[in-house]
Amino acid sequence: MQRLMFVVLLAASCGGKSKPPTTPLPPDNQPVAEQKPADAEKPEDKAPPPPPVPTGPVEVKIAPVAATVKLVAPGKGKREALKYSAKAGGKQNVELAMDFTYEQSVQGQSQKRITPTLVLAGAAETKAVDKDGNADFTLTVASADVRPVEGAVPADKFKEQLGSLPGMTITGNVGANGTAKETVLHIEKQDQFSPGALDLLRVTLPVFPVLPKEPVGVGAKWQATAQTKLADEVDVTQVTDYELVAHKGGAWTIKTTTKVTGADQALKDAKISKIAGTGTGEITLTDGALYPTVKQTLETKFTATDANPQSPMSADFSIKIGSAVTSK
Repeated sequence: MQRLMFVVLLAASCGGKSKPPTTPLPPDNQPVAEQKPADAEKPEDKAPPPPPVPTGPVEVKIAPVAATVKLVAPGKGKREALKYSAKAGGKQNVELAMDFTYEQSVQGQSQKRITPTLVLAGAAETKAVDKDGNADFTLTVASADVRPVEGAVPADKFKEQLGSLPGMTITGNVGANGTAKETVLHIEKQDQFSPGALDLLRVTLPVFPVLPKEPVGVGAKWQATAQTKLADEVDVTQVTDYELVAHKGGAWTIKTTTKVTGADQALKDAKISKIAGTGTGEITLTDGALYPTVKQTLETKFTATDANPQSPMSADFSIKIGSAVTSK
């Protein structure tokens, strides 16, 4: 059944790598075992030295997800173009909050792992904007904190593994309609927990919502279809329906619903089936701001069946991701 547990690697990365255990010295009132001469020890009795603690820079690159956008209804009243309109040199203080819940069920036995809410705060700067509205930006993380969540791993233990995130930079490029290019997460001085923290961010980091190119009014609806990978492993199709529900001054409020589907597929020695997911969100796009205000959740479920005919066991999986972006 171990071959079905590929998602466990993702869940484990949420907590980073654990510290090697230490053995306490025996108390003074206990006899001390007689020591053998050094030459009596066999080479195979000696424990291997611990791996070196990583140092120096480390980064993760997140490939862009191409989405096809189709306008369904133009809306009523005055129609205007929706777009990201940050100006070169503009700065914005933002807070990113991310949640991750993983659950698996095998033969009626369930295992659930919930992470505390990971909160990154920092300043985003628009470095350059070309004639088409494509903006190069850098978000520099000033602090990394956690918020307790009921049923989650202890918040204080989780926070101990985020020490390398302050100072991290998130760089990328976003088009006027939200189309993004490669995003790079860069930590200049990593520690043993940095790879796990970056893996979690790669999965939970909020993305820019996509917008129609046509001018729209209140009540407008559009749909975005994207082919992507769940947990970097399972091929899925995400279809998100957007509706512009309000426009006041320079603020545009958009509500979203997302459906996830996927064909049956082979993954390593398992068959993945019953892929289905749903999500909701609310977005406020503000004229002149790089980051919109976002609050969204998405839960995807699937079944993995062992392809070995000698042991056709199966497991049900659920991955729930929540993210929020707030201007400060």
